[in-house]
Amino acid sequence: MATVQKQTTDDGPFVYLDPFLIRRRQLNLGLSQTQLVGAMQVSPNTAKGAFRGNAIHPGTAHRLAKHLKCNVTDLLAPRDPGYVAPAIVNGPMAGATEWETQECLEPGRVASNGLHCFVCRMQHRYTVSRQGRGKFYHFALMSPKVRSEIQDKLSRHAEVCARVGLHPYVAHNLTSTPAVGDAGWWVIDDWVGEKTLADHLESGAWPAADLCRLLLDVAAGLQALHTADVVFRELAPARVLISDHDARAVLTDFELAKLLDGSPSVSSEWPEDPYRAPEIDGGSATVQADLYSFGKLAVATAAGELVEHDAVPDVFSRVGIPKRLAKLLIDCTEPVPVRRPAELAPLLKELAVWQKKATR
Repeated sequence: MATVQKQTTDDGPFVYLDPFLIRRRQLNLGLSQTQLVGAMQVSPNTAKGAFRGNAIHPGTAHRLAKHLKCNVTDLLAPRDPGYVAPAIVNGPMAGATEWETQECLEPGRVASNGLHCFVCRMQHRYTVSRQGRGKFYHFALMSPKVRSEIQDKLSRHAEVCARVGLHPYVAHNLTSTPAVGDAGWWVIDDWVGEKTLADHLESGAWPAADLCRLLLDVAAGLQALHTADVVFRELAPARVLISDHDARAVLTDFELAKLLDGSPSVSSEWPEDPYRAPEIDGGSATVQADLYSFGKLAVATAAGELVEHDAVPDVFSRVGIPKRLAKLLIDCTEPVPVRRPAELAPLLKELAVWQKKATR
């Protein structure tokens, strides 16, 4: 059992509990919320905060867990640094799994599909040299019907990876499976690296000398998706992993990709993303949508952040992007899809020319 890790802020240490788990144990014990608050001997506002998932003091969490006849760690919410995800369902024995969590890389975030998720470094239980990148999506408070619909959407990542096959610039999925007790869903890929392109850009622009290779990697991965009749729709620095081994870029997080074969689409309700093509919010998705995101990603890597449209030519010139390629990249960011290039091929050609000149 994991120990509670306290999150320290200016107001002191706090923990976060899962309202769904509190409610379930409360019902199992036949306690009303009023009875539980009275037994805890805390103010109503403090108790309500716990039931809403707000930060509470460890002592309050301990009293609550005591009256619910469990450990504090049994009630932790995914956003708490001490949260440990449920085991993966695998094999005839409930809870048996070939993968185990080695470390949590981030305490929790709202993914692009609106679900609460956190990313872990995974270790294969029987093969010491094999590691994975695991994403656990939390299903708390969902009805069985909604949970089933969400599972179908989360399976999209594995389907995309299977369509593309082994590719150096596209994630290799190892498993996509429910957690024990339908508490959530695991998506585990082969380990590439801990940092995303977004993590690297927090310290500034991508090195100009390596910019061509980075963009060529991303474009090659995107082309592999398009060849497999897949539109990414969600290309952004946060969904590009940078390999620990050779610094290559690897596309990942395909849960919201569009399959161009008549397969049912996923929801078009996403949090706002500056890298997403404008037409996506209306449900439309073609390869031009990915070209828009690619153009925006090129701007961010060259400048270290997204800049105003008028500033882009100077940014591209400063980092040495050839004029013909720069024109194509700027065209990619046109709000109207028909004004963008029709496919990636012209950009791949110009990127290859740039790389050839740079390596002479």
